Amino acid sequence: MSWIIRILLFLVLVSVIRLLLTRVFSPTLKMHSRPRFGSDRTRGTVAGRMIKDPQCGMYVATDLAITTRVNGKTLHFCSEECRDNFINGRNRSDRPNRQAV
Repeated sequence: MSWIIRILLFLVLVSVIRLLLTRVFSPTLKMHSRPRFGSDRTRGTVAGRMIKDPQCGMYVATDLAITTRVNGKTLHFCSEECRDNFINGRNRSDRPNRQAV
């Protein structure tokens, strides 16, 4: 009968140690296993200043912006769609209103 108690105590001890280790190392493991924002890009962090997209008016970080040169001036866009619409002469009022869902 005493060997059963020893096995149960051993299992409880192993469970407690596992729980403590999981709580201690879980944040570290989650941090390394999460895909990073913009993981398809080589940049890891966003730096630089925020600049207004001339097409839609949204602010975007210069490091993440899609740039193009028009008449010798560099313009920053939030997306390829905004850049293409700007180049093709379509402005915001030509697009249908987008409703937030």
